[in-house]
Amino acid sequence: MVDTNDTKDASNLLSQELGDLEQLNPIKPGGYSAKRLSAGSGATLVQIAFDADVELADHKAGTPIIVQVLDGEVDFSVGDETHHLSYGGIIRLEAGVVHAVYAEKPARILITFINV
Repeated sequence: MVDTNDTKDASNLLSQELGDLEQLNPIKPGGYSAKRLSAGSGATLVQIAFDADVELADHKAGTPIIVQVLDGEVDFSVGDETHHLSYGGIIRLEAGVVHAVYAEKPARILITFINV
């Protein structure tokens, strides 16, 4: 249990609504923009904002990740499988798994890098 005197150091409000995230990380015309929201001992949170018709080509993460769609829709490819994820869609990957993300229309995703 956290001592109430230490609550300020034990919590970090990142956003109260999607509009806060839009202001922190505006969509970059013709591309994507990544913004680290938080880094702590257990996880790092990164938001990526995609403009329409933008792909983040094959890449991999050094830690397990959880990806959640915050706004819009994305095609999330892992190997030969493509998952169409819309608002609220979530996928988890182990470290080192090659994947790609494509946004036909503007979209936002939140990536949680799990520090192991």
